[in-house]
Amino acid sequence: MLFIDAMDYDELFGDDLIGTTKVDLEDRYFLPEWQALKNIPVEYRQLYHPSSAVSQGQLKMWVEINPVSVAPEQKETIWDITPKPPTELQMRVSVFDTKDIKMMDAEGTSDVYIRAFFDSRKDPLETDTHYRCQTGAASFNYRLNFKTEYPRPHYNFTV
Repeated sequence: MLFIDAMDYDELFGDDLIGTTKVDLEDRYFLPEWQALKNIPVEYRQLYHPSSAVSQGQLKMWVEINPVSVAPEQKETIWDITPKPPTELQMRVSVFDTKDIKMMDAEGTSDVYIRAFFDSRKDPLETDTHYRCQTGAASFNYRLNFKTEYPRPHYNFTV
């Protein structure tokens, strides 16, 4: 049996077990159905934690069994499993209008603008300011362009 443990990575509190799956290699090696496969199929294996009967996720994998006595061929496929490099993207947010803005000045007006953050409080983007708004409805027709990368660990947008 081949036991595969999937762990999470924590810098502070230590790594924790997400789940385990097991593969019977003997069945794979001796069954004619598996030996006849030229292209080994990709499998989705359920991950189970000892404390729960519910699957904790899936592991996408394949198993290749090669005899030690057989030298690997030069034309054998070497699978590149490195993650794809991040792609630069632009997230565009269009701000058109506001409504029901509270009048905060002593004169019963407000200077209205929109400030937005993408993933952190640094590098915010702002619209122009609608000075002396008296009705609580400001009109902008403004676009905020955030530069970002995909994939990234978090996608938090705050206005």
